[in-house]
Amino acid sequence: MNKIKSLSNRLSVLGYSGFEISHIINYAAGGKQLTTLSNNQLRHVISQMEKYVTLGMQYAAAYSK
Repeated sequence: MNKIKSLSNRLSVLGYSGFEISHIINYAAGGKQLTTLSNNQLRHVISQMEKYVTLGMQYAAAYSK
């Protein structure tokens, strides 16, 4: 859960709104509560969030030049 919190903070810094972050997590979790997910399912959520962090960093790098 600490990793998910950390990634949420990174997404926020990159400009994602709270609604967008919640939607990313909810979609990756299949609409289930995080506390009910298996380790594999949590890894999937983390993987999806990391993809959005990467995309946000690429966007920021491309438009900061």
